[in-house]
Amino acid sequence: MYQLKPFGVYILDTVTGDPDSLARVERILAALDLPLGTARIFRADEATEVIREVSAWVPDKESAVPWQHQRALVFTKIRIDEADRAAPLPLAKGASEASLRNVLGYLQLVRDTHAPADDEHANMVCWNTQDFGVMHGCPHGCQYCGVGKSAKMTVIGTNLEEYMEKVVGPTIEAHPAQKCFRLLGWGADIATFEPEYGAFELFLAKLAEYEDRYGYFHTAGDNVDWIRDVPNRDRLIGVWSLTCKTGEEVVEPGSPTNAQRIEAARKCQSWGLPVRFKFKPTIPVRNWRQEYAQTIATIFRETTPESIGFCVLMWMTFDQLCKKIDPDLLDPEFVVGARQHAEELRDVRTGPFPHELRATVYRFLIQEVRKHDAHVPLYISTESREMWEELKGELGQNPGSFVCGCNPIQAPGPRMLPSGVLSRSTYRDARRPG
Repeated sequence: MYQLKPFGVYILDTVTGDPDSLARVERILAALDLPLGTARIFRADEATEVIREVSAWVPDKESAVPWQHQRALVFTKIRIDEADRAAPLPLAKGASEASLRNVLGYLQLVRDTHAPADDEHANMVCWNTQDFGVMHGCPHGCQYCGVGKSAKMTVIGTNLEEYMEKVVGPTIEAHPAQKCFRLLGWGADIATFEPEYGAFELFLAKLAEYEDRYGYFHTAGDNVDWIRDVPNRDRLIGVWSLTCKTGEEVVEPGSPTNAQRIEAARKCQSWGLPVRFKFKPTIPVRNWRQEYAQTIATIFRETTPESIGFCVLMWMTFDQLCKKIDPDLLDPEFVVGARQHAEELRDVRTGPFPHELRATVYRFLIQEVRKHDAHVPLYISTESREMWEELKGELGQNPGSFVCGCNPIQAPGPRMLPSGVLSRSTYRDARRPG
């Protein structure tokens, strides 16, 4: 796992009463050269005090250790049984309810991601999928991510054996059409804590109990040596987020370089793992054309990906963009465009950049990839119906059923396994009713 240097370690007392959970904590702390005795054990009624203590921490940004790697680690026991989840929260007493819920183990168990009605409302195209999460927070510190930019702790669920039996297994059985499942966490990069965490070994073992069921890890990291010997590796698919040189140096502090991520993918491919890449988000920095062309060239020099996806930075207003990323880092044309269209894109999921500028980026990236590979499947991720209709010919895919990076029916190969309600994406031709 990453060699984090947390300023503090906190363990909810219910974790210590579960042998598997406690062993998991001890493995992680041992990997960080932190004795268990240095951690603070706290009760539920002390959770707000812990949150206030963590919130008061001032990162040492002059340290050689990225401050994102200094965040506190909080180990909790995920509340899985309905009666336990229904237990009332203690009074917040100055702590946010969201933080309190995370610290006390009220993590979301399963997320119905990209439900058709939601995508219809947001004018977005993706695939409906049931996602799993067992932690909240990440060491990468991506500036466009609220958790990455400002969070001061990573909350880690420890009772994974129970989670796999009571959450993952029943969800697989309740959704027989879904063949591929994502173990994502919430604002998290779970792969950075392996193999000590052991989430993927348990996840793959559970998937292997069923025919044609596969699992994704989605990472912006390079911590992959655990994959070489993990049991049931044939059930695993790797997806890497990539950026540009400015992105890796400034916008995604705490994360490895693109070259390191691609080298990690190369190693995985040498072990037989399917590898896929996403430029999500694609950040239109001042020198974006040259920087992304360089990253794309590195991909094809080192690997043979199953797919490559693109998604221009979105999910925010112009004002929010300026608070997250220094506008001086960005291509002035994109800053002007976002400012001019700020009001009309205020409540639009694909903002802050207007359609025409995003399309310019996609066309460039498509052309760059095609210089190296004429056939690798390309797609745009969580984009609008109108963008798909404009670019589907250049992408060479049908927006109603397309190969992407981590959809629910795209097994290694990649081969599509459509079934029942999961035979199509959430795309609906904007010109047709219903």
